[in-house]
Amino acid sequence: MIDTSNKTRIQGRIINVSSAVHSWVKRTCFCFKDMLNGKNYNGTRAYAQSKLAMILHVKEMARQLKAKNARVTINAVHPGIVRTEIIRAHKGLITDFLFFIASKLLKTVSQGASTTCYVALGRNTEGVSGKYFIDCNESDCSSLANDELEAKTLWNDTNTFLHKRLQQAPTGSSSSIFSTPYV
Repeated sequence: MIDTSNKTRIQGRIINVSSAVHSWVKRTCFCFKDMLNGKNYNGTRAYAQSKLAMILHVKEMARQLKAKNARVTINAVHPGIVRTEIIRAHKGLITDFLFFIASKLLKTVSQGASTTCYVALGRNTEGVSGKYFIDCNESDCSSLANDELEAKTLWNDTNTFLHKRLQQAPTGSSSSIFSTPYV
């Protein structure tokens, strides 16, 4: 993307979809190696940690892109709670009733997409990088999501993990590099 942006003189923009749920993660509970071992797995905690990791990734990649004077920006967005068909498989009287009530409070798909489109295409976001947006506005994220050392640590641990997995994968293998726990 950096090369294409330089050749075309058009700024590249990367958007990571995160969530306000990232703020649920406490500093004492965020450890990359613990996330990968599968012990004490909790779906809600894993979701929150993944959204925090997305913001940390944005912060570190923005720092690296700036150091390279790249014509590429990266930002994170929270689309809001969007009315989708994600729970369509969970049919039942109680689920249907709760979804009906909640659906009146949720964003439409178009409303949920608006912040992503704004950050990707808006003139006001040209040159803006490493930020977090909610409802088409730059917003504060948690102190943990703003921790530069945590962002660098996650970046380095992720690279180490991926290099280790890629070296273990047989050449030409279609098996997943994520199939076994990280040690």
